Amino acid sequence: MFDWQQEAEILTNRYGTERMRSAIETLSEAYRAGRNTLAPRMDDQLLVAAYLAVRFPATYAANRSAGEAIAEAIATRASMEDFAPESLLDLGAGCGAASLAATEQWPSLATVTAIEQMPAMVHVGKQILADAIWRTSRFEEIPELPLHDVVVCSYSLGEGRSDTLLVEKAWKATGQLLILIEPGTPRGFSWILGARTRLIELGASILAPCPSAAQCPAKDLDWCHFSARLNRSALHRRLKGGTLGYEDEKFSYLAAWRGGLAEGLPRVLRHPLIQPGRIETELCVAPERRRVVTTKRNKDGFKRARKLGWGDAFDVAPAAGPELSPSDD
Repeated sequence: MFDWQQEAEILTNRYGTERMRSAIETLSEAYRAGRNTLAPRMDDQLLVAAYLAVRFPATYAANRSAGEAIAEAIATRASMEDFAPESLLDLGAGCGAASLAATEQWPSLATVTAIEQMPAMVHVGKQILADAIWRTSRFEEIPELPLHDVVVCSYSLGEGRSDTLLVEKAWKATGQLLILIEPGTPRGFSWILGARTRLIELGASILAPCPSAAQCPAKDLDWCHFSARLNRSALHRRLKGGTLGYEDEKFSYLAAWRGGLAEGLPRVLRHPLIQPGRIETELCVAPERRRVVTTKRNKDGFKRARKLGWGDAFDVAPAAGPELSPSDD
């Protein structure tokens, strides 16, 4: 099996640590600013090296985290604990991080089609996902995308493309599930929010993270995003100058579903605030944000609230009782 971390080490040795650090900072700044990550003018192999070292693991972690939440939502809202998609279409695939995460989430995926415009990315991707069908192309220029059970656009909406047309094209190619993931920044969330609006207009059901298709309570107030923790390799720490053994990747995501769905549970929007005898949790209860305060007087609810994490679904009623109030943020 191809070792992408070893490949990143080889490329780092080729270019040198300082040149790699500069490339990584340029690439990371493009992600933060919401610019096309192919725009930085650098050698294609250097761009791939920087991507493999820091963005591939972060992209994989975000997709795995979102995938777990989406699988839970499919089981509870669509009553499909045995969801077993057979085909995946990855638009703007990079080196295949999103596809790798999806195939681990759903081992039933027998056919993976990955479309990526940069030949150097495709070259590495073919080694990571040797059984996938790779196409070197700008996917928005393909007249009609083939139908697949699952379609994923991971960090693809913001790369200088027409958001509305891309979402429409991706949805048309979706047999059952469409997954969109973008940076967890105000701009990244704005792309997700725009896609959400258009998908609802196209008749899609919103599966996750939203509990329903009601108006988003974060609109004009905040941005909805989540966090995925990834372990940092020694190379990752050396190139980014970090001392911690982990890094948190902030991301926004949306999952759209073909077909009806049951109403979803509220979603935890921030790390719960845990104080002695008291836990405060901010939730999306679309079309509102709500704050739940759970105290030790509610023994069962307090025990459940202590296990909550950012992004979890939360059954409010048994945990909060009357201690539920609108968020005033």
